[in-house]
Amino acid sequence: MVNERIVALSNQLREEGVQVSVRSTKTACDVWELMKSSTNIKDMQNALKSVYIKDTHDEKKFDDIFEELFNEPDETIKHKTKETSDNAINDPAIEQEDIMGMPDSQITDIPIEQMIPPEFDAETLQQNKIHEKDLLKVDVNHLNTFDERIVDLCRKLGQKIANNRDRRKRLLKSNNINMPRTIRKNLKNGGKLIDIEYHKPKINKTKHIFLNDVSGSCDWISNWFFSIIYACQKSFDKISCYEFDSKVIETTDALKTESYEISYEAVTLKKLQRGMIHGQTDMANSFKEFLSKAHLNHRTNVIILSDCRDWQGKREDGILESALILKEIVTKSSKVMIFNPEPMNKWNTPTSCVKDYQNVGAEVYEIKNLNNLAKLITKL
Repeated sequence: MVNERIVALSNQLREEGVQVSVRSTKTACDVWELMKSSTNIKDMQNALKSVYIKDTHDEKKFDDIFEELFNEPDETIKHKTKETSDNAINDPAIEQEDIMGMPDSQITDIPIEQMIPPEFDAETLQQNKIHEKDLLKVDVNHLNTFDERIVDLCRKLGQKIANNRDRRKRLLKSNNINMPRTIRKNLKNGGKLIDIEYHKPKINKTKHIFLNDVSGSCDWISNWFFSIIYACQKSFDKISCYEFDSKVIETTDALKTESYEISYEAVTLKKLQRGMIHGQTDMANSFKEFLSKAHLNHRTNVIILSDCRDWQGKREDGILESALILKEIVTKSSKVMIFNPEPMNKWNTPTSCVKDYQNVGAEVYEIKNLNNLAKLITKL
C-alpha cells in the first residue's frame, strides 16, 4: 500500500540530493505498515533511516525532513496524552494508586498513526529553489555564500572525479581495441588489420601541487575547490596543497584527516593563526614564498586557483614583478595551469594580469561553473 506521507518523504529527500529509488519508497511503505501501531516515533525514524540513508553525510537531511513530515507539535501530543490520562483516572476499573507517571523515554502510549499531524498536504512542503543539477551550472561568482548543499555537491563531484580518474587507470590494463585508430593506422597496409591499437588513455604520473587563492575576492570558490580536492585526492599519485593571499601555508596534512569537517577546521585554524582571513593578495610575495617551500621539477604540475588580480603588483619597465617570479615557477615545473573564476570579459582590465601570466608560459582556464571546474580537474 502506497502511503502519501512516505512518498512525500522520498520526494523531499531526493530534492535534497539523497539517492532515493522506487524500491526504497516501496520498502519504506512496508516498514510504515509494520510499525504504524508502535508507540515510539524514534523507532519508526530509525527504521526508515536504515532504508533511505546509505551515506552518513545524509543523516542530518533525513532527520530534518522527518521532523517536518512526521512530528506533531509538543502541545498537541501533551493534549492527547492528557486525554488518555484523564480517561484512565475516570475509569472505575482502575485503582488510583495503580496510575504511575510515565518515564521520560515514553511520552505517550498512543500509536504513531494517531501521533502524527492528521492533516497533510504535499503541495505545502517547502521545495528547494535550485535543484542540485542546476547548481552545477550556476556561475561560480553567484555562489558567494555558505550553502551546505554546495559543500555536499563538491564532495560528490570529488568522488565522481576520483571514479573517472580510476577508470582511466584501469583502461591501461585493458585489452579493448580502439577500432577507429586501428583502421587509420592500417590504411598503409591496404586496410588489413595488422597493427592493433588499444584504448590506452594518457596518464601523467606527475606530482600535482595545488596553490589556492584564499583572498577576499576568491574566498568562497576556494572553499568549494578545497572540498573537491579533498574528495578526489586519492586518485592522484602525489599531491600537495597550499593556500595563499599575501602569505603561503601548506595544507597537505589537512587533506589526510578522517573527515572533511576536521580538515576544514584544521585549515581554518592555520589561516587564523597567520591572519589569512579575507585578506588582500600579494602575488609577488606569495609566489616567492611558494618557490622556497615547494619542491618543483620537470615532473611537477602546478595548478593555481586565482582571479589573477595582483592588487599590489609592481611593474618595472612594463614587466609585472609577480609575472617574473611565475616565469621561474613555469621553468622549474612541467606545467603551470591557472583556473580563473572570473568571466573572460573581465580579464586584462587594469588590475587583472592574465595576459602577463600567459606571456610567461602559464595556461589560463576560465571556470564558468562547478561542472566546468570538475572537468578541468578530471583531465589533470
